[in-house]
Amino acid sequence: MTKFAFVTGANKGIGYEIVRQLAEKNYHVFLGARNEELEQKAVQSLGFSNVSFVQVDISDTQSIQNSKNKILEVTDHLDLLINNAGIALDFNILPSELKLETLRQEFDVNFFGTFQMIQTFLPLVKKSQGGKIVNVTTDMASQTMFDNGDAGHLNILGYNSSKTAVNSLTLAFGKEFGTNGPEIIGVTPGFTTTDLNGNAPGGKTPADGAQIIVKYALSETNYNGKILNKNGIIPW
Repeated sequence: MTKFAFVTGANKGIGYEIVRQLAEKNYHVFLGARNEELEQKAVQSLGFSNVSFVQVDISDTQSIQNSKNKILEVTDHLDLLINNAGIALDFNILPSELKLETLRQEFDVNFFGTFQMIQTFLPLVKKSQGGKIVNVTTDMASQTMFDNGDAGHLNILGYNSSKTAVNSLTLAFGKEFGTNGPEIIGVTPGFTTTDLNGNAPGGKTPADGAQIIVKYALSETNYNGKILNKNGIIPW
């Protein structure tokens, strides 16, 4: 039986590599992105017959609903929903200098967008035997690790706190789902060199970052409600 996955923010970077790695595992993968032209180019460059594009802007409620309707034309269930889409607008901006509208925009995409994606696609994930939702987060969202200096020293309030809110969302949904499923987890790939951080040098490649996410996405170990890095469960 064909397994289906929907990956957002997937026309480049980690999302693109997640799609590649799942397609190699014979998933039918819906590659989600805002820009349809770039999305189609990404699908073509991957070259898999089991990858198809679905336009979605996770900050737009109607766009999310439209993407659900598009997927329903192919399948009535999703085995994997990977909420990878996100923005970081306040690199090199001190918290005291961060503009309110910038903070709102980051929360609108990273937190409210992820929240809407979960609520909208939950009925499809519930129809899958062993359905799973993966929220891509950052180790800088761990209050404990960030305070201890174990997660870098980038004091970027908007991005970090919006992902901390995503961690809280993961915990809340995990409590609701309990042991009956579906499973919801947060995964941080760690420092990865991508467009999100201006291709900052010294990070792992997008393929290596994606591998960490895919490992947990396909893992048979149940980590419901937990936040994970390459080594396992991390503190809040």
